[in-house]
Amino acid sequence: MKVCVVCYGLREQNIRLQPWRYISEIAYGLFNKNLDVMIITDGFSERHYINGIPIIHMRKLREFPFQQNKELVSLIKSEKPDIILWSVSALDYLYLNIFKQIHVPIIGIFTGPIYRLSDISRIGSREIVNNIRFLFVHIVYASLPPFFIRNVVNSPQLNKIFVMSRKNKEIITDIGGNQNKVVHIPVGIDEYDFEQSEEYSSIISKYDLDERSFNILYFGSPLSIRGIDSLIKAVSKIKNEYSHVKLLILSRRRENELSREELATQDLILKLGLEKNVQIISGFLDRDEVKNFIVFSDLIALPFKIVPSDVPTSILESMALGKTVISTEVDGIPELLEDGRGFVVKPNNEEDLAEKIVFSIKTRGLTKSMGKKAASYMQTYPRWHEVSEAVISEITEISNKRYLNEVVL
Repeated sequence: MKVCVVCYGLREQNIRLQPWRYISEIAYGLFNKNLDVMIITDGFSERHYINGIPIIHMRKLREFPFQQNKELVSLIKSEKPDIILWSVSALDYLYLNIFKQIHVPIIGIFTGPIYRLSDISRIGSREIVNNIRFLFVHIVYASLPPFFIRNVVNSPQLNKIFVMSRKNKEIITDIGGNQNKVVHIPVGIDEYDFEQSEEYSSIISKYDLDERSFNILYFGSPLSIRGIDSLIKAVSKIKNEYSHVKLLILSRRRENELSREELATQDLILKLGLEKNVQIISGFLDRDEVKNFIVFSDLIALPFKIVPSDVPTSILESMALGKTVISTEVDGIPELLEDGRGFVVKPNNEEDLAEKIVFSIKTRGLTKSMGKKAASYMQTYPRWHEVSEAVISEITEISNKRYLNEVVL
């Protein structure tokens, strides 16, 4: 069976990041099950391979609304796939005519959160302006009326809709999407993520860390929409009473990227007099080193104001290692941390965040037990190969129905 995956913006350098991690892991899982897999994405690169899967770049995957994309349709038809996994959003209501030209079963994949304008406006106009290049797409999608999503989901051209969180499934069905078409295919996790690191002593000397401190870890980009400023302000509120608190920031950015955002973070630290309480480690660390920091830390804080892509893998990785996570009531995050598996606070609220940090310091035993509960939950959480098996099951069901229909006809 040949499977064609259509997604936007896939590059080798962002394959560790969501939503491309989700797309690529599914594609690779299907490839490992001996399915013939190819990926079509936008861009100008020559045809190349990632993990043995051919990647074909096209100038555009979308033309103007309601117009045909003859080049894309022609390419798909020439490849003769048996089924297509297509990354979709509310905006695809304007491009349903493309799906109508492709007489192959299509599964739509919603890889992003479904926000309302109120979800975005709560972070404040100034922050929206400062982060407009990262929020623009979310603002556009949130501005679209609900029938855009409903009509995409209910389109007869899409056989199924995959979502990464239960939250998105609830939202889609609440606005009239056919719940029988919407399937929750969660983000997976690797066995590697469960392997406890015994080498974290190497980072203690390398980065001059102090095991006697109460170490809080943030890892991710330095964008304020990820709540890094709220976290710094929360530490500022408790530093006098709890001077042994240390916030470690793994500022994930490449050279010449997000330098302005990281500088703003440094300025905030200086303004609040937190030079002794906050340490920034800048750059893209490898997976082993990030894991060492997770194992070393007493608490993981990822207080998103906006989740750029559905279901942050950083939370899953921390839970798998038995760490207690503080995060926010955003998108599908609460469903990961519910039932005492972590702390959930209001987004953009440093008071709430500071309160939970203090609680963690005062009740270390309880905090550790929450981490153990999180680790126990993650033992039952789907691995990536199980996610791929779930996708294959849905593909097989669609293929069997199509075969039966052809036999009847």
